[in-house]
Amino acid sequence: MYSEFFDKAGEIIFVTNYVQEEKKNLVRFYERFDQKRRCCGLPPVSRESIEKWLEDLSKNGYGFIAKRGEEIVGHIAVVPKNGEAEFVVFIHRDYEDRGIGKNLIEFAAKFLKDIGVKKLVAVTEATNRRAIKTYLRLGFSVVGRESFYVHFERVLD
Repeated sequence: MYSEFFDKAGEIIFVTNYVQEEKKNLVRFYERFDQKRRCCGLPPVSRESIEKWLEDLSKNGYGFIAKRGEEIVGHIAVVPKNGEAEFVVFIHRDYEDRGIGKNLIEFAAKFLKDIGVKKLVAVTEATNRRAIKTYLRLGFSVVGRESFYVHFERVLD
């Protein structure tokens, strides 16, 4: 699968399946990720833990990346189970608020629907206003709240 779009800054962003040949670039993306912007304990911090996390995600689910040229600017990983798929999405801070997260989520949703997944689920920290706003705008419903977390779901129709 492949998609391209102009982000809100007018740059062409390519979205495609994550493949092992991109591992080095994706590990670099996460090594440079601002630790203050981690959410729910993710992404991992050390190179070793990032590589292990990405390996586990690849074994149990699917990944999709957003690229500007050769640079990875966003990543979404989805893990399907029993007709639903939980996902995590991260965008490079220089590319936030440009529609990349939205496009990654929609790209993954189309793929998942095509393979029979019925529902997307996500958890974010209650203080992550950007994610909450995006999920609500994309048709997700709040299905639970805890002191620090908000749980979302969206039926794929």
